[in-house]
Amino acid sequence: MKKSLLISAAALTVAASAMAQHEHVHVFRNDKNFNSFKGSDIESIQYLGEEPGFDKMMVTDVNGKETVISASVIDSVRVCTTGLPVIHVTLQDYPGWTELTGSKSTVHQATLYIDGNGMMDDLAEQTVEFRGRGNSTWNMPKKPYRFKMAKKQSLGGMKKAKTFALIANYIDNTLMRNAVALWTANWLEMPYSNHCVPVRVELNGIDKGAYMMTEKIGIGGGSVDLDEYTGILFEIDSNYDEDYRFAFSVNNYSTRVGGQGCPGRGYLPVMVKDPDFTEICDSLGTTPDDYLNVWKEDFAKMATAVCKQSSELPDLLDLESVADFFIVNCLAGNHEMNHPKSFYIHKADREEGTKYKFGPVWDFDWAFTFNGNEGASATAPLVTADGDCSGYTFLKQIFSNPTFRTIYKERWDRFVSEGYPELLKYMEEYANTIEPSAKLNGQLWPGGYYQSWCITDNTFEFRKNFETLKKWLAERVEYCNSDANYGLYR
Repeated sequence: MKKSLLISAAALTVAASAMAQHEHVHVFRNDKNFNSFKGSDIESIQYLGEEPGFDKMMVTDVNGKETVISASVIDSVRVCTTGLPVIHVTLQDYPGWTELTGSKSTVHQATLYIDGNGMMDDLAEQTVEFRGRGNSTWNMPKKPYRFKMAKKQSLGGMKKAKTFALIANYIDNTLMRNAVALWTANWLEMPYSNHCVPVRVELNGIDKGAYMMTEKIGIGGGSVDLDEYTGILFEIDSNYDEDYRFAFSVNNYSTRVGGQGCPGRGYLPVMVKDPDFTEICDSLGTTPDDYLNVWKEDFAKMATAVCKQSSELPDLLDLESVADFFIVNCLAGNHEMNHPKSFYIHKADREEGTKYKFGPVWDFDWAFTFNGNEGASATAPLVTADGDCSGYTFLKQIFSNPTFRTIYKERWDRFVSEGYPELLKYMEEYANTIEPSAKLNGQLWPGGYYQSWCITDNTFEFRKNFETLKKWLAERVEYCNSDANYGLYR
């Protein structure tokens, strides 16, 4: 038997496999330490001391290494039949590096293999392209990564793809915020929602701790499954750093192309996430700039209908997809929406009758209990004022639209009555699965990372953090149920 870690609309499932399970022995301690041993690596476990009692536990591995633990610090010893998959990466150009340095975009040739550890199929060693990823997270001590294989493969039950992302969850003291949000998106059956597999990562033989493996967002069979020659994936993000971008004025409904950095208040920063115009425009018989102008005008038509609350809006924008998108973000109290950041919109083609859809949802590190530090309010509206750009002004027009409000309330009520109880069950099982990894991660990354905009906690006190998250969610649901605007805005 093996346990599939793929997040779907149900809890973690168990699927048949010929692969043997890997037992692990986890020693939970009361002295801020933690020990974990793979069963196949253990030669013996002995208890030492004089009669009538024992005061030490000694674990000897197959290489003769002895680990001695005082009995007085042991809270419990648990034997689990599985451990998280481990992704082993060795850089071919810099095998001595302890971490990636320089630009996140620098591509390194590397060898990679995955020990599925009884949770997923192993992946044989192969050469991959390995690089960093992320925006603000790239500058944090625990780096997020991305790897690209030579051919499409299915990992951990996800759809076949060449490229997968490794999310560090460095500022998430539960390692669960993204998992909770993505489970909700999948329960709502939002098209192209990401999945996640909790893993551990070793880079050049160095343990980097707990990560989340997920699909790379973009147009393709593993993510947003559109035809790149007809469809588009936009990202509204105040980083405003993609090659093809434009700014939409929420006041006079005009657009302007280019510019460096966030275009400022009064404008939505709209970027082309996918496809790569430089790769497809020759085949389309146009130039990237001309093609950008075509899509710019198409987007502006929809965005103008939003800002004017036009009666045409339901013909241009799929309001059911918008409702589901904001159920996930509002449940999470996703503070990124205030900027806005990581806000995706897609459209299959520009044919008459084809609507824009919101999604996929993405990036929930800065959400739930965290807003620069732990302790974020569960009773704050999703958006309250324009941040770097004009997300609030744009979204308020949607949230106050009568048709949208009717759709949203019906779908929210259904989630609370049917989905939320299932989410809580899923969270319990997920927590039981990742707890040992969270303890080890807390030893590697003890928290206390400080910037003027961010103070991090750590994952070692996982159970306490998990209980805080559950309490926060309960308060959040109650608040959204009672708020006149469903917790979306004020």
